[in-house]
Amino acid sequence: MIPLNRHGPAILLRKARRWLEPDLDPKRVAKVFEEFDERGGYAQWHAQCKAALARPQTLRDAPGPVVTNGFVVKQAMSAIQATELLAAVGAAHGRDPERLKRDSGKLEGYPLDDPALLRRLAQAALTSEVDAHCLDFFGSEYFVYWCTVSRTAPLAQGAPTVSFKWHCDRGPRAHLKVLVYLNDHREHGGGTSYLDLDASEAVAGSGYVFARGKRRTGSIQELSTLAKRPVTPYDHLPRAGDAVLFQPSRVLHRGITPTLGPRYVLTLCLLPSPVGWSAALDRSAQIDLRHDPIWHPDARALAKRFT
Repeated sequence: MIPLNRHGPAILLRKARRWLEPDLDPKRVAKVFEEFDERGGYAQWHAQCKAALARPQTLRDAPGPVVTNGFVVKQAMSAIQATELLAAVGAAHGRDPERLKRDSGKLEGYPLDDPALLRRLAQAALTSEVDAHCLDFFGSEYFVYWCTVSRTAPLAQGAPTVSFKWHCDRGPRAHLKVLVYLNDHREHGGGTSYLDLDASEAVAGSGYVFARGKRRTGSIQELSTLAKRPVTPYDHLPRAGDAVLFQPSRVLHRGITPTLGPRYVLTLCLLPSPVGWSAALDRSAQIDLRHDPIWHPDARALAKRFT
């Protein structure tokens, strides 16, 4: 449903343009990254943030798995800590989920209006090990661009959305997502599947990546046909407290629909920053998906969030 506010016409125009796109366009990936990184200035923003890095980077013999494979799975916290965080979110907002994204009713969960709760969640997710992977990927500091706690109902309560079919997220090359599962696979039956960078790029050559939602498929066999070779997904069936750090604009991924009960996930979207994520939270640099566009059309607008 398109909101009846000043953003409605722009959203409608964007959807119309997407509708007119061909199903398979081998040039689409390059076009999308040019839109964000070059015309939108996100590559220049990343370069500025790398130049501002003050802390030393750990010397590695080779790039880490987020750089080479596109994703890594770590245990960010114990199951007890995950349960406590979920309870804290519930205590702040009650049981009924709300719409979390202004131009979509497909993402429901619990808004994070309390700065102390947001900081607690970010601090729990961005462990020293996760931080090292982020620094390895960005080569700069980074900040929490947005953060949500989402609730996904089991399949019996509704058909799966396009997020549960293979896709990449539109956006600049240099951004990461951290998914932290706040309840266990044995409780909800869901998870997330990933293709590594090599397989994702093979599929991208067909023109599938960034196609409109109706073109998305949940079939790994179809992706293998598009890639012209077999591709094998990594199916992550999470323990409570597991974290996945991945490149959402380059790694094909899809949700595994819950079947037993609701799935609760803490999601942080990370972008390069001239200051550390904690200092960025102090300056309220993050956006609110309920009110803000998911991407600034000009990355220079990000600088205003750090003044």
